[in-house]
Amino acid sequence: MNENYKFSISCKVNSHDTDSAGNVRPSVMMRYIHEAANLQFESGHPTLDELRYNQHMVFILSKVSMHIYRPLHSYENIDIVTWANDSSAASFYRSGQIFVGGELSAELISVWALVDTESRRLYRSKEVSIGIATSPEMPDITQPAHIKMPENAEFRFAGEREVYNSDTDINGHMNNTNYPDMLCNFIPGIRESMVRSFRINYLREAKFGERFRVYIADSPEGHYMRTVKSDGTTGAEALIVTEELV
Repeated sequence: MNENYKFSISCKVNSHDTDSAGNVRPSVMMRYIHEAANLQFESGHPTLDELRYNQHMVFILSKVSMHIYRPLHSYENIDIVTWANDSSAASFYRSGQIFVGGELSAELISVWALVDTESRRLYRSKEVSIGIATSPEMPDITQPAHIKMPENAEFRFAGEREVYNSDTDINGHMNNTNYPDMLCNFIPGIRESMVRSFRINYLREAKFGERFRVYIADSPEGHYMRTVKSDGTTGAEALIVTEELV
C-alpha cells in the first residue's frame, strides 16, 4: 500500500475455515483482520508481546462492527488491509478490509481498550504511544457503538454455553473472535443462512470454566442476542444480520 499508515498481507483461504455451505465462517473473517493487525505490531516496536511483558499493557476488544459483502471460499487468494485510526480518550480504534481480486469482501471497525495487566486501569490515548501511524479514515459502515436493544424485544432463552479451554486465549477468557460463530450456533436455521453483518459489545469477560446463558430476540433489523453470566450480569450483546442462502 502507498499509504504509510496501512498494513497489508496476502494469503490463501484455508479450506478448514469454511462452513457447511462452503463459506468462510464470520469468526474466521474477523480473525483474518485481527491477525493482520497483530502482524503490523510485529513489524515494528513495541510488539504486542513487548507491550504485555515489558510494559504490562494489553489491548482488550470492547466493540466491533463487521459487514460481509461477498463470502470467501476455499483456496481463494485474499488481500487483507488494516490500519489504526485516531484514538479518542480511552478508546483505540482500528479498521480492516478483505479483498478478493480487488473486490471488497468485508470490512470491520473495532474499538479497543488498553489495560494495565497489574492495576487493571485503562490508559488514555494521550498517555501512550503504540508506535503505529494513525489515520481518521474509516470504512463507510456502522461504527461500533452501544447496541440499544428494542424496548419491545421479546428475548427467549436459546441455550447455555460453557467456556472451554479451546475457547480461551492467553488472557484466560473466551477470545473475542470466537463470539460470532458461538452466537450464530444459537440462531435457528443458521445452516440455511449466511451472515451479512454483526455488531458485538463485549461488556464482561467469559473466563475458562464459566457457564453463561444465551438469549435471542428476532426483529426486522436482525437477531438481537445477549449472554448472561451466572451472577446475572450481561457478558456480551450483539446484533447479527443474516440472509437466506439461495
